[in-house]
Amino acid sequence: MLEQIVRARYGGYGWLEFGAVDDAVDAPAAESDGDTRGGDAPTDFTTTNVQEEGVDEVDLVKTNGTHMFVAEDRGFHVLDAWPAEDAHKLATLDLDGWAQGLFLVGDKAVVFVGSDTDTLGLTTDRWDSAVRMLVIDVSDPAHPSIERTVDIQGWMTDARMVDGTIYAVLNQSMQMPEALWNLVWTDDPNLPAEPYDKDWDDPAWEQARAKARTYLAPKVAKIVDQLDLADVLPSWRTEAGKDVTEMYACDDLYAPSEDSPLQMLSIVSLDPATGRLDSTGLEASGWTIYASQDNLYVAQSSRWWWGWAGSDEGVTQIHRFALHADSEPVYTGAGEVGGWIYDQFAMSEYEGDLRVVTTDFATWWGEGRQEAANNVSVLRDNGEGSLDVIGKVGGIAPGEQIQAVRMIKDKGYVVTFEQVDPLFTIDLSDPTKPEVVGELEIPGFSGYLHPIDDDHLLAVGRSGTEQGQITGLAVNIFDVSDFAKPTLQHTYTINHGNGWSWSEALWDHHAFTYHRDILTIPATYELYDEQSGTYDGFSGTVSVRATPDGGIQEIGQVDHHDLVAKSRCLWDDWYLGDERGKEGTDVEPGWSYCSWDYGYWYAQVRRSVYIEDNLFTISDYGVKVNDLEHPDTELGEVVFYPR
Repeated sequence: MLEQIVRARYGGYGWLEFGAVDDAVDAPAAESDGDTRGGDAPTDFTTTNVQEEGVDEVDLVKTNGTHMFVAEDRGFHVLDAWPAEDAHKLATLDLDGWAQGLFLVGDKAVVFVGSDTDTLGLTTDRWDSAVRMLVIDVSDPAHPSIERTVDIQGWMTDARMVDGTIYAVLNQSMQMPEALWNLVWTDDPNLPAEPYDKDWDDPAWEQARAKARTYLAPKVAKIVDQLDLADVLPSWRTEAGKDVTEMYACDDLYAPSEDSPLQMLSIVSLDPATGRLDSTGLEASGWTIYASQDNLYVAQSSRWWWGWAGSDEGVTQIHRFALHADSEPVYTGAGEVGGWIYDQFAMSEYEGDLRVVTTDFATWWGEGRQEAANNVSVLRDNGEGSLDVIGKVGGIAPGEQIQAVRMIKDKGYVVTFEQVDPLFTIDLSDPTKPEVVGELEIPGFSGYLHPIDDDHLLAVGRSGTEQGQITGLAVNIFDVSDFAKPTLQHTYTINHGNGWSWSEALWDHHAFTYHRDILTIPATYELYDEQSGTYDGFSGTVSVRATPDGGIQEIGQVDHHDLVAKSRCLWDDWYLGDERGKEGTDVEPGWSYCSWDYGYWYAQVRRSVYIEDNLFTISDYGVKVNDLEHPDTELGEVVFYPR
């Protein structure tokens, strides 16, 4: 708390949150259309595209081949998916919040719902984000029943599942008492003045902080001694109808040695089969998650708690938790690397070592931005609770930002971008001496790298010109058989004329489905007709056949635009409710969000699943079933909320 106050006053951070309490809500009832399963169970179907084998990731869609389970927007939908041409909805559960994904564990689905403490009735003296974990029995798919409800104060960050145990990572606020907050802005003459006439790297700033720490320390200690932990620590309800309790006692928490913001990081473990529920708390925060089968890592770059300016070097702290099937996660150590981390693929564990890719801290102006480069560091447990850097290669692509990373065993691939796309190959075979061994420059950049085999990468990115202009969506195949000389073997641009294009697969690998040589990704593009001066658009999926030998050919598209006309307007239901036409409201009778000309925006396709020879595409309005080899051939459709 002392450091929080000092940095808030002398070049740092500080915030306060408030909230309210409401009564608990009842579990929603399911609407059912009946179960008419038929046909032999399929044996070939895709699952969530994950980073590490054996580590499942939370996603919007899960399937067991015969049924499909969708946690989308404010509903949990169960579909009979086999036979594919007879696919239909079996049931829907309405959610008290926004679906953030699910896991499927045998006959149980675990759904995460984002909400707030007010809606979920968690006892707190301030409004805060909250997460509802629903354990749903789907043994009778036509009649899913909520078996358990766990409500937790905090923000759902990410989740993994290993050997049937789910590990959810939450960031939770710890309220700074008003008396402490007042110390940030007090006009106490005993506190040193902020040296605004000095540059941020001038020692005067740290001298001011040091004097402030000495003066404020006893004041902070006195206030802390009077705190009621119930007002500070996060709360939860472990069963529907039970009392709300604090998640931790004071001596249950881990405290890192590094300076961190006043936050709580919770790793909540749930075994749906046995009902075991545990939580491990760390006085820190972290928004980038990576897990192997043995360890879960949470990374936090200093941009989250330091100001845009300051003399402190940008760093990333990494916390490690050991995963055990029969007990709560155990905090086993932490490490620190220079620079800021990009996403989960910037971390990878191999033979006990953690490889981390970062970009140097740089201001948004001046020489610092041009000098900032990228780094690959290798961390190893020193046996005393610290992850130490044992090897590093830095200075990669100064002035450019990381766009994609993939590390596979002892090889690494890093994509950066400023005007052209350099693909760097990194030799990680000697963890003490990582080395850049190859580089390929092409226009545009890759946003996601996917291994086809040991010698080829399939990438989704943006095509571009030599001057750095982005021209469309690109699908590329790289040949990395000669690791020192990677080459672009095939490329295909999804542009379709004079317009722009985009895909969720550029930033979320769960939207990327590649199996049996066919890649399907969501795609949105807008076309401008120069003669008529009008725009037209597409929002659906694009499928291409992509192989190293055969190249890349588009084989078809699926458009969900027509589902909008067959569905209730979800945005009206959720945001207007019964307010339409009421006196004193701004909503005119008959007005609808879905009446806009660009109605295709409201049928955003998010995911795709292959079951045998069938392509299932999932949007917020429903599911379409098409022929996998000929996606333009539609076999059926399911509307989540028919008119």
